[in-house]
Amino acid sequence: MYTQLPFSLSEGEEIKSTIKPVPTGYRLRYISGYIIIGIFVALWLSTFVFSLLQNIMGFLAIAIIIWLVIILIGVIFASISYNKFAVWVTNHRIISARGLIGYNTESMPLETIVDVVINRGIIDRILGLSSVMAVPMGGTPAYGRRSNFSTVGFIPALRPNEAMDLQKQILDLRNLRKKDLKE
Repeated sequence: MYTQLPFSLSEGEEIKSTIKPVPTGYRLRYISGYIIIGIFVALWLSTFVFSLLQNIMGFLAIAIIIWLVIILIGVIFASISYNKFAVWVTNHRIISARGLIGYNTESMPLETIVDVVINRGIIDRILGLSSVMAVPMGGTPAYGRRSNFSTVGFIPALRPNEAMDLQKQILDLRNLRKKDLKE
């Protein structure tokens, strides 16, 4: 976690909540792609070994070893990424920090949010979790860290009741912010 905030607050801005996902859920969501891709990569790479050894047990052993190495890399990346992931909701904006080696801090002004969507994809359902996505003006809901626009408003691996509370909080703060800007 960050020992100090990786951003500055503007005048009159105050942090309303700090969000960290459920650690196990975040890590499992993160490595799920490594597990699936790892199977294909392991089988593909081990076919070269099989052609050299002509031994099915050697093929399976190499495939499993490669798959486990890929999963281990995913677990390490997931742990590092989790430690650098945090989201803050202020009375002016949503701010997220995420990264692997360094970190990136992005913010989304509350007045630009048109909707806050709760998503429960297959991995979320299996783990009993939910994800929240704040949809900016001109954007469409996009889930995951590889979406087409900024994922500052994407918060994965929350407990369902936390996701609903966060959705309400963001929408209420957005409405207050719009009202304040009109005055």
